[in-house]
Amino acid sequence: MTVIPSTSGVSAAGIEAQCSLVRASRDLGHAGMNPGTVDGIFGRNSQNAMREFQRWVNRTFGAGSVAEDGLPGPESWPYLRRFF
Repeated sequence: MTVIPSTSGVSAAGIEAQCSLVRASRDLGHAGMNPGTVDGIFGRNSQNAMREFQRWVNRTFGAGSVAEDGLPGPESWPYLRRFF
């Protein structure tokens, strides 16, 4: 729950986070959460989708503690895994 995906290379954490964001985008009907192609590289599209997901978490759950930095970290992973 603490592994941050690589922004320059393929990683299992990148694939997992991207798949979770694709499901979030589909399930919530929120295109802004779609990272694009699931390739395991957590690049600009993935980071933008993650930022939108983090904003949604903070608004929806009053979390406020989830950093809106575009990278799934210790605060974001539980939401990615719990809800999607």
